[in-house]
Amino acid sequence: MSRKIVRAFSALLPLLMLCGCGTVDLTMGNDTDSSDISSDAQSTTQQTTVMQTPLPEESSEPVVYGDDFVECDAAICYDLTAEEIIYSKNAEERVYPASLTKLITALTAINYTSPEYIYTVGSEVGLIEPDSSMAWIAWGETYQRDAILTAMLTPSGNDAAYCIAVNVARKIYGEDISDTEAVEYFAVLMNDYAKKLGVTNSNFVVPDGYHNDNHYTTPMDMLKISIEAAKSDTMTAITSQPLAVVYDEQGYTHSWKNGNILLEDTTVPYNVYGLKIGFTDEAGFCFAGYAEYNGKEIITLTFNCNLEYRFADTKKLTDLGFGLYDEDIDYYEEKSAEETEEETEEE
Repeated sequence: MSRKIVRAFSALLPLLMLCGCGTVDLTMGNDTDSSDISSDAQSTTQQTTVMQTPLPEESSEPVVYGDDFVECDAAICYDLTAEEIIYSKNAEERVYPASLTKLITALTAINYTSPEYIYTVGSEVGLIEPDSSMAWIAWGETYQRDAILTAMLTPSGNDAAYCIAVNVARKIYGEDISDTEAVEYFAVLMNDYAKKLGVTNSNFVVPDGYHNDNHYTTPMDMLKISIEAAKSDTMTAITSQPLAVVYDEQGYTHSWKNGNILLEDTTVPYNVYGLKIGFTDEAGFCFAGYAEYNGKEIITLTFNCNLEYRFADTKKLTDLGFGLYDEDIDYYEEKSAEETEEETEEE
């Protein structure tokens, strides 16, 4: 399964809104692996629904789908190849990102550390909440950058997210800061990097996405982050693995199963490359998806879904993006066992 290299964005991207036309800057930064880059350091709720499809032969107008097209509270389908939004619902509404936060955490780590940089697990793992999703990394273990990113992105390890935050912050601000201070400083780096991606209505305070009232985003902001993640070969190599196996620097093997069940869904014709699942009680079930089919790339985002509809909405949006949507198919009829299992941990 080969992956098409995603081309960078360098200009303003027009967004067609149902209630009018507007523009949003989706210009992305570069995915750099330099270890010596230094840091430069409420939202408007608007319901929009946009749909552009091939015109029916008998009509000169595009088919427009409304908010009831998907069950989730907010969603986006974005054509990465054509650089246009195909569908949106509540795209500017404030939402809680849950573990989709880990996309900006990972991008920040990539921006500030090289692939060879060694992360050391320490007392910061004691900061995570007791019902968190875990990679079960242990105090004293050391990992190269991409291995610790895998520990965070594949099993959605909150312990790995805190390890990343503290190690990056101490690299930039000095080794003598406390664990709590390091997490706070890392949040500054996250927000600064997000702003460089054009993010304007988000605020990140934790590296894992565990619920905090002051930790929020919008679907449009998360789209900008997801575009940058899709550009990163490092990110997509990790998030496209149904089962990831890595070695720590002590030579021990670690394996983690990816919660993205679409990676092993044989009913879809397209190649799935990620990106991240998420859940908290407050955020609901969330998903950032990235897929390719016949040379076309689609990013989908869903927020505050019911468990049984998260992947169904994603498949519906992805089919729409690739021109495969069939209105005669009931996308919600069949539920996989994995989708209907109750999730108890906070991602």
